[in-house]
Amino acid sequence: MSKWDERYQTEEYVFGTEPNEFIARIEPYLPSAGKALDLATGEGRNGIFLAQHGLDVEGVDMSAKGLEKAQSLADEKGVRFHTRLADITAMEWPSEYYEIVTSVFCHFAEPTRTQTMQKIVSTLKPGGLFAGVFYHPDQIGYGTGGPSDPAMLGTLTEMQQALSGLEWVIAEHEVREINEGIRHRGMSSFICLLGRKPDHQ
Repeated sequence: MSKWDERYQTEEYVFGTEPNEFIARIEPYLPSAGKALDLATGEGRNGIFLAQHGLDVEGVDMSAKGLEKAQSLADEKGVRFHTRLADITAMEWPSEYYEIVTSVFCHFAEPTRTQTMQKIVSTLKPGGLFAGVFYHPDQIGYGTGGPSDPAMLGTLTEMQQALSGLEWVIAEHEVREINEGIRHRGMSSFICLLGRKPDHQ
């Protein structure tokens, strides 16, 4: 059993059932219809939020247990939610397919980070959006969630570089308290990005 299956092996939703605050905050920017992809969807909270807004959402994760709980949450909330058990770094990415891609606290070291981020850029339709939340390297000092390996974490500039090709609507580094289930609690240092793929590419 993977470490994520072990983490999700509980009745409780370990990151809660509400969307990440930044994902909730970008609600005014969300497209009213179309295809959405939620990376490292886990127990589904962010992808299901997108589905509640009329999007056709697929949540991808490596944890079968997390996806099982995501499906239960979608049923409870009365929305359709597709799940795919896959390794994000190895899966197929259709070209110019999604209206929006979301990624919340999904971290990779280089060169995988830039390779994956560039796949995100290419899978977005022209005019499509990417919304991402990532821990900043300073997060290790707070110890309130996220990877313990600094190589997995990037600064605001590094994350924007990895996602080159997007125009930035929001790009910020915040340090404040977060409270998401039992796994993410307390003062945290993180990056919030909302980028749009130009229409003219």
